[in-house]
Amino acid sequence: MQCIEYFQRLESEGQGWELESRTREEIEEIESGKGSSALYAKRTAILNNLYGVDIDEGAVEICKLRLWLSMVADIEDEPSEVEPLPNIDFNVRQGNSLIGQLDTDIESNEDGDSDLDSWEVKTRFEDVKEAIKKHKKAETSVEAQEWRKEAEDRIEEHRDKFDEILRREFQDAGFDDITIKEIREWSPFHWPLEFADVFEKGGFDVFIGNPPWDMLYANRDDFFIRYDEQFRTYPSEEKDGVMEDLLSNPKVAWEWEDYKESMETQADFFTQGDVYKLQSPVVGGRTMPTKNELSALFLERVFRLSRDGVKVSLLLPGTIFGGVMGKDLRMHLLDHTDVENLIGFENKGIFEAIDDRYRFAILTFEYGGKTSALRGIFNQRDMDIVYRIEDEAVNIPRDVLVSYSPEGGIFPSITSQIEVSVLEKVVEQPSLGEDLEEAWTVDMLTKEFVESTDKDRLLTSPEEADYPVYGGKNIHQFQYDNTHTEALDGPQYWSREMYDPPNSAQYRVREKKFNRGNLKRAIYDAFGGSETSKSQVQFVDKLLEEHRGHGLEEEDVLLDCTEYRIGIRDVSRSRDERTIIATVLPKDVICLHTINTFKPFAIEPEEEHLTESPLRSPYVRRFTDQELFAATGLLNSIAFDFLMRTKVETHIVKRELLESQLPRLTDGDDWFYYIAERAARLNCYGEEFKEMRERLGGIEAAVEDQERRELQAEIDAAAFHAYGLKRRDVKFVLDDFHRVENPKLMDEMYFDLVLEKYDLLDQKGPLP
Repeated sequence: MQCIEYFQRLESEGQGWELESRTREEIEEIESGKGSSALYAKRTAILNNLYGVDIDEGAVEICKLRLWLSMVADIEDEPSEVEPLPNIDFNVRQGNSLIGQLDTDIESNEDGDSDLDSWEVKTRFEDVKEAIKKHKKAETSVEAQEWRKEAEDRIEEHRDKFDEILRREFQDAGFDDITIKEIREWSPFHWPLEFADVFEKGGFDVFIGNPPWDMLYANRDDFFIRYDEQFRTYPSEEKDGVMEDLLSNPKVAWEWEDYKESMETQADFFTQGDVYKLQSPVVGGRTMPTKNELSALFLERVFRLSRDGVKVSLLLPGTIFGGVMGKDLRMHLLDHTDVENLIGFENKGIFEAIDDRYRFAILTFEYGGKTSALRGIFNQRDMDIVYRIEDEAVNIPRDVLVSYSPEGGIFPSITSQIEVSVLEKVVEQPSLGEDLEEAWTVDMLTKEFVESTDKDRLLTSPEEADYPVYGGKNIHQFQYDNTHTEALDGPQYWSREMYDPPNSAQYRVREKKFNRGNLKRAIYDAFGGSETSKSQVQFVDKLLEEHRGHGLEEEDVLLDCTEYRIGIRDVSRSRDERTIIATVLPKDVICLHTINTFKPFAIEPEEEHLTESPLRSPYVRRFTDQELFAATGLLNSIAFDFLMRTKVETHIVKRELLESQLPRLTDGDDWFYYIAERAARLNCYGEEFKEMRERLGGIEAAVEDQERRELQAEIDAAAFHAYGLKRRDVKFVLDDFHRVENPKLMDEMYFDLVLEKYDLLDQKGPLP
């Protein structure tokens, strides 16, 4: 239908649209030929069904002009077809839709009285509705102008009471001295007052919008354009100069400071107040700090404005669905709406002014009910998918969503139904951070040494140094140096041991570990310190003095690098040859922040340990030697890579890694020794692993390229079996796996080799 197509066109062109469709039957009747004309239908739709809000007054005027022009363009040759253009001043309004009252039922004040008297509540601003109605029906410009002024005056009369309620909300957020005047500078938008005729009938039926994708902060582009219309177009350095010249004017400088303070107050209101409750989720026991992303605030606003049965379609940035800050919004979406479609896009040629790595999505839902399965598709690059979505959307069951990301609640970037089927089996495994009895555990990931803050401890030459300091570019799967590939860089930094503290990275790491107090905390908790409510320092020092004659010292801290441990490259992308790059690191080396390490020790102090100096017995290995390599093999597997590719964008996020599922194989499990032995042979080459080879019974390291290729393919095949994936699943993962030009390992012959090994293991099982 022409009118409906018009709505779709407005959806793609406009911002912040809201539709109220109470006259749709009338429109359909007109378009079917029972009414007068298509132009009349459009006029009726715009006047009675289309509403919008924008904070920019210029945008509001442009919007109204475009609506009028859209009708003028449809005027036919016959003058008799021309209908008077509607008065839409009260359809498209200026205001800050994030600040202001939403409810038609006004809460009582402290005395139990409503801020609006009972007649006002009952009639819902009948005087305002009357003036707006007469304005819309005015047949002359003079009459329309008179009723417009009357309606604005009546709205203004009621605004004070709404503003007072809003002021109390700011006071509840900690702004005790804020004034009505200050609040009005932000153009608060009181929905039941501005759209009184709509809220009389219960509110809107449809929301369509493209909210801003920015964060709320003092944006110089938004401010200085007031004084220089070309400011946004200048290069960054030129903006600096123009800004400096403008700020030389004391009046402009004062207004700039006032603007920055105003933006900070608004941001704090969103963060500290009770109006927005879904912006600071708790993840892993920690409250995530809100970033005041406008799109997230707008989505919560739409939730509040909606009622059961309301249809919503929004264009939103990808962080809403894959970022930790969107957790509570996603949970509300699943628990209180029926998601009809979620289409995720990569910005490949869609929005030219936005970085092509940017991700965004079109979300469509009906408010009310509960989402039992998420219908959607991700990683799309062609907008035509919007017209094919009914045929191509996949269903992701709710239990898969919950298991996939139990802490962060992020949505997986799924592109096919068979991918959902594979994921369903993968997430049945325990998450990496889950504490299991009789199995190795990963307490947390650690960044040992931050280059930017401790660079003075680093040397740029191995001369007079004792060990290398590793970065992410120095490792690859089962490789801790460039022995087996020239593509790996050699270490950029080196350092000295404890005897030279000012030049020792090890010494600095020990200082940090001592100050963090993990050992102190473990002793405090183990011996009832929390029950005495004494400070940790006093309690632990007194306890150790009683047992060994002196308190806790830095020498009691055992460095992770005294044992072989797993390192994972931090920088990673879903379209790299491999997303997860893990290796077992040699002893003694320190790692820069570009490598995440698994802590090799748990701290479990017992009373007989307290006489030691330095303390060593409380440090208990988290991994046996075989478990260390079984874990490394599984981390490096294509199966685990398949899972992580749905989560990773540019870096390994600790939380997302630890909540990802990995078979926790240990002694007695199928595939444990099969994977561990092969991973050890790949990793334990060179003098640095001589001790480990002996600890593993004198294994021989694999040094020939073809042998290493075969062993890694066998690990990949065994990992698929460990995950319980069938041949169809395996073939899908291998066929779907991203290909890169000039791969180090992952060429077509390798994928064929993995499938061949899978079939062989399927017949013979985990043989030696």
